[in-house]
Amino acid sequence: MYVDVRYADVRLAEPHDLTRFSVVTDDLETLTERAGQFGHLAEGSAFVRCDWIRAAGPGTSEWAAALEKMLAFAASSGWLHEGHIQAHIVRPGPRTD
Repeated sequence: MYVDVRYADVRLAEPHDLTRFSVVTDDLETLTERAGQFGHLAEGSAFVRCDWIRAAGPGTSEWAAALEKMLAFAASSGWLHEGHIQAHIVRPGPRTD
């Protein structure tokens, strides 16, 4: 699962893949401009609001349960901070679509 910041509307992509989590952007300027839509940036990482993830996801009870397990793992790893999950920022390069 990742937060896709490459489009005008920030979206949660691949929400059923709960084995990884990142924020994907074409450039840091765009990410900085849009970070407030999903959380904030600090110390070279993105911090995504857990309530935003819940609202952006598919909303099924199975998915919600799996998300809570992922968040519990994130908490045990030190990646959960005041209702935000820490995410790596990935810059794959410009889209070709």
